[in-house]
Amino acid sequence: MFSTARITAIRKSKGLSQEVLAEQSGVSLRTIQRVEQGETEPRGYTLQALAAALDVPLEAFRPEPEPALPIPPAPPVVVPTTLRSDPDFLQLLNLSALSFLVLPLLNILVPWWLWRARRHTTAHVAEVGRRVLGFQILWQVGSFFAFMLILVAQLLLAGAHRTVFPGLYVGMVVLTYGFNVLIIGYNGMQLRKGHLDIYPTRL
Repeated sequence: MFSTARITAIRKSKGLSQEVLAEQSGVSLRTIQRVEQGETEPRGYTLQALAAALDVPLEAFRPEPEPALPIPPAPPVVVPTTLRSDPDFLQLLNLSALSFLVLPLLNILVPWWLWRARRHTTAHVAEVGRRVLGFQILWQVGSFFAFMLILVAQLLLAGAHRTVFPGLYVGMVVLTYGFNVLIIGYNGMQLRKGHLDIYPTRL
């Protein structure tokens, strides 16, 4: 593939007009004009005659190679850092669920905050945190439905003019809260022994 633009550039660099090039090469002026305008592609004798008249090799008529595009630098390799071990923080993460004794839902919010703060820097926090949160969410939902069940039972008994047992609420609070405290304490002992497979349910 030969470039008509290269032929034109070389002719002009030699200071030759199309007429002079036609005379020196023996190629008709009309042919040179058509070649330089891109209307025809020079071949065989015409190329050799033009190269001889311009005193250049045939390779000079080939288009100049396009400059190579710069290769973008490779992104930096992120070397994962080793997570540091902190068994005491794992205990804190588990025991923070006891905050439900202060206010409802703190047993979810406090462990979630601790889990989010250290899950990428402390070993096993991501897994233990998911297990703690999973159980606390399940306990919260289960407790809600248990109290709703008692409420419905109380309304039905009151509508039938039967005896209402206000102590059922207190009993349910003791039962559900005590169950959660025991589960948290038991899993705290499991963590102290180095067992990370805690809580029967996780997210």
